[in-house]
Amino acid sequence: MEQQTFTIPPSAFDSTLLPASSRTPGTPDFREAVSTFLHSQFQSFGGNVTLLVDDQRIAVMWSPDTTRPKPLEVVVAKLQQGQMAEGIQLLELLLSREPDDVDVLYNLGIALSDAGKLESAEGYLRRAIELAPEFANGFIALGVALSRQQKNAEALEALESAVKLEPENPWARRNYGVNLLKLGRHEQAAEQLLQAVMLQPEDQPVWVALGDALRLVGKARDSERAYSRAIALNPHNDFAEAARQGSTQLAQASFEKKTGGSIRPEAVQCCVASIKEFSSMSDEQVQAIVFEIALQGRSGFDVKNPEKKYRLKSKAGEFTGLQLVCSMYVGFQRISPGADVGFDLSREYEAAKAQVQREG
Repeated sequence: MEQQTFTIPPSAFDSTLLPASSRTPGTPDFREAVSTFLHSQFQSFGGNVTLLVDDQRIAVMWSPDTTRPKPLEVVVAKLQQGQMAEGIQLLELLLSREPDDVDVLYNLGIALSDAGKLESAEGYLRRAIELAPEFANGFIALGVALSRQQKNAEALEALESAVKLEPENPWARRNYGVNLLKLGRHEQAAEQLLQAVMLQPEDQPVWVALGDALRLVGKARDSERAYSRAIALNPHNDFAEAARQGSTQLAQASFEKKTGGSIRPEAVQCCVASIKEFSSMSDEQVQAIVFEIALQGRSGFDVKNPEKKYRLKSKAGEFTGLQLVCSMYVGFQRISPGADVGFDLSREYEAAKAQVQREG
């Protein structure tokens, strides 16, 4: 295959990829460091490479090895391994030879977007969809880059185009739904996110977003199911924690709705019982109980159903979800006053303290 040449000016080279002592363009150390870096990178492509680095240009003359993966495939693999700066530099070099290569424009746009260089990312992605107006993934990537810049109306337009181009694309539905949610269009968001989870049922972040959308339109039971599904997919990451927080908000809203915003007497009595129980315990004993409740509560407590019971290792008996939540709240006021336990029982707690004081 004929030799390929890639050329960029020295100012377009990311000097952070070089040793600190070799980052000044125009110096022998800079020229040598750039040559060393590019020679090493092009070795991963296979074939033969010749380099020319002077004050006017950085040129790579490369004769490909047709038995090896294409350069773009190698670069994408680097990006997937977290080598962002190296990958971006190589993509920019590849683009210097073929500035209208849609695949390079697309991958460069995604890499820059993930690296936080959003304006540059937007420019490359707009060029990609200009050259390939039927490229749904290009519209998705553009929508994400725009959303990250808080250009939500423009992002929505790009993502809507992606959905129209590929209605069965789960990433299009997912990002379109999330953007609708950000704009407060909760019912439409729920519709799109439901489509997304049907297309890709193992996508945990979509289940969390669907739970949020359903909660905001008042479909509490469906919202709780979505949060539960998200937690079940992976209970030990940030998405699961977001689902738990959403579930707690559901419980709090139900609590307030049931009481009409007034103090709930049964919660006051649960707090009274916990205050009295903890008064004879050390901080260490209270902490053991509270931390166990908090850990178990990561899967959610049903505070609305007095028939459902839970057990603890740190103390005997069976307890309702409301009893455990009240115990956790009271306990945290003892060992860490003011801590946010994700459930507001401040009024019930104050009423319980007053009752305990009156009773002596």
